[in-house]
Amino acid sequence: MTIVFFCPNILRDAHKSIFQLERLKKEGYKFILLDATKYYGNESTATEKIILENKVECNSKNDFVAFKNQLPKETVLYVTFDFYMRSAAPILQILIRRNDKLLSYHTKRFSAVHLSQNKFRILIDKIIKKTDKFLPLHLLKNFYKLKNKVFIPDYYLCSTNFVVPSKVYFTIKRENRIIVHADDINQTLSENKSSIFKNENKKIGVFLDQAIPYQDRLHPLLIPEPISDEYKISYYKSVEKILAILKNKFALDEVVIALHPDAIKLKEELSNKFKGFRTFYGETHELIKNSAMVFGHSSTAIGYAIYYKKAVILLKDDYLFENFPLIQKFLMFFHENLDMKILDVESPKELQLSEVQINEKKYNEYIKKYLKDNRINEHSYYYSFKRIEKDLKKR
Repeated sequence: MTIVFFCPNILRDAHKSIFQLERLKKEGYKFILLDATKYYGNESTATEKIILENKVECNSKNDFVAFKNQLPKETVLYVTFDFYMRSAAPILQILIRRNDKLLSYHTKRFSAVHLSQNKFRILIDKIIKKTDKFLPLHLLKNFYKLKNKVFIPDYYLCSTNFVVPSKVYFTIKRENRIIVHADDINQTLSENKSSIFKNENKKIGVFLDQAIPYQDRLHPLLIPEPISDEYKISYYKSVEKILAILKNKFALDEVVIALHPDAIKLKEELSNKFKGFRTFYGETHELIKNSAMVFGHSSTAIGYAIYYKKAVILLKDDYLFENFPLIQKFLMFFHENLDMKILDVESPKELQLSEVQINEKKYNEYIKKYLKDNRINEHSYYYSFKRIEKDLKKR
């Protein structure tokens, strides 16, 4: 079975571990990373050899047609993020042949930020989930497709049952809904464990970098307005200052920086940033696992901190709250639902150690709702591929 990872967003080195490419290669799977980042106005940052050797770049509709025409006649399994079922529908219609299959996934991060807050909608969602236990709602998929103008996948991979969206009940039959766990959990099951700080008797704090001042360059479609040079300077100065304060306040031996995956594109810009702090690339999971405390804004890696029961302090400034509404929503969600403290880097208030504790009950609730709710201890994508492969052999 050939697997095609359709990547309309930024293709990163992290996809090597996210999709377990080395394992797929070792077990004889043929896979292709279909790089559509330029077609959608983005730019790949991937440098890993296994990605570059298995990457095909498509920058026009003709490229997609040519790609489809050179595929083997056997069934091809396409894999892509569920977020693109609407925006990428025209390209998916070009690519996917009658005998091909599509697995859409949403396993990166969920929280109430992604779910409706409307009480009536919440009630309707509950009714839909209960009704699906007795009636084959997926038979309405053609009506749903026509009404919403989206591409309907054949399989859906999700983190937990709690976050399966209502549309899935209307479009995917029960046996094709695959619930394993969030991507964060895949990292905890990784065979290649790093020993970073593991054997050192140190209290380490970890700051989760999000390359905030360069988001206009990294995601121009999402953030079309340029971020000022003035903010770039003030942001790093404020972060450096507050991290030094927190290091002393909580008697940490060291605070280190877990760089954002796209930092690989910003080597020159970041060369004189985070002065006095060691920076690490591609080690975020192990840094958090072996840390005493975690600092950040709204990084998806906060999921690791929750899973490993680490205290988290959220950092904000006025510019973030005024110009990054999604960051503001996540900050407030973590603060209100997990009792994480928020600290303004421009005018930090005094924090006591007693204030920075984890609420274990709320952490456990978050894990069950958004990260893992079953006993499957297998990599989620690999588990899905094997299950789909077995399903196809039956036909």
